[in-house]
Amino acid sequence: MTMNVFFFSDESMHKLYIDYGKYDFIQQIPQILYSNIVSKLSEIILCYLSLTDKSFYQIKNKILKNSSIEIRIIYKCINIKLIIFFIFTFIFLIFYWYTISAFCAVYKNTQIAFIKDCILSFILSTLIPFAIYLVPSALKVCALKNRNCKCSIFIYKLSEIIPIF
Repeated sequence: MTMNVFFFSDESMHKLYIDYGKYDFIQQIPQILYSNIVSKLSEIILCYLSLTDKSFYQIKNKILKNSSIEIRIIYKCINIKLIIFFIFTFIFLIFYWYTISAFCAVYKNTQIAFIKDCILSFILSTLIPFAIYLVPSALKVCALKNRNCKCSIFIYKLSEIIPIF
């Protein structure tokens, strides 16, 4: 919702005023796409701070090698990452809450369009993961069906690269 506030420009509010509050979906598509892209980028950063599975695999390997000093270092790194994650998340939530409430208080006549944009952004953000994981799956199936083709190795490696998270 906050990313939609950031991309809600004076031009779009003026267009709403000229059209007597009529919602124009076509005009809002770039705004919805921009807000989704910025949201995904911030999600990647927060995932980097919160995902600790690689560290636990390292700990598992260090336990087998009986190196307790390295395990303590890894635990400290995990704790630091999680503390930074929770601090950033808390600060972001307070900032987002304040931004949305201030926007809705100041621009009372644009609240309906804002809510529609938020709903469309939410729908788009729930459909994007299906596309992101459907394409690599289809590429893997095509590569495995055509094993004799030389390009099947390239297609299979491409299918492993596409999903970032």
